[in-house]
Amino acid sequence: CNQLLFVCRSGSVRNHWTEIYSFVESLAEKFISPMLRMSFIVFSSRGTTVMKLTENRQVLPSTFIQKYPPAILSSSGEAIRRGLDILQYEVPGGDTFMHEGFKRANEQIYHETYGGVRTASVIIALTDGELQDVQFYYAEQEANRARSFGAIVYCVGVKDFNETQLSTIADSIDHVFPVTGGFYALRGTIDSILKKSCIEILAAEPSSVCAGGKF
Repeated sequence: CNQLLFVCRSGSVRNHWTEIYSFVESLAEKFISPMLRMSFIVFSSRGTTVMKLTENRQVLPSTFIQKYPPAILSSSGEAIRRGLDILQYEVPGGDTFMHEGFKRANEQIYHETYGGVRTASVIIALTDGELQDVQFYYAEQEANRARSFGAIVYCVGVKDFNETQLSTIADSIDHVFPVTGGFYALRGTIDSILKKSCIEILAAEPSSVCAGGKF
């Protein structure tokens, strides 16, 4: 399974980057399956892929070391940890062009899909504000393109987000996670995101192992 996390890096989150990074780090650590590949993307006036899709992680939980044969675990390395370290030192600034984040995600999903690797993909997009009409239009178009490649799209809204916009960009209103307690409350959504996305990953790809739990 492919999981692509992308977060707003516009000027409006300048004073809250620590909370956003902590959210991504915690979410990445909870998705512990060695068969789940991750990518980190940031968007502001443009989209940037901080880390391309990879399953390499620094430390695997002992439960997975015991459960999976060495052949599956042999590729485990430091790529995800390194990606998180790079993400931590991103400097917010610019506009909120969510569609630019989707473009970077779609490039990777397209490459995988038409490269002969058909697998479930999950996009989790975090934004902190309402999109202008043109920005919203392009974000919806790119989200629909992701769905045409078989991706499941979730949105996490914090601060001044427009829930109606996000429910249109995401697969449905049930795929929107509103955070009403500000940036410090982001971590409180992690278990809900984990549970819902794992259920859908397993439905789309029964052989997947999402987070080591039963859902």
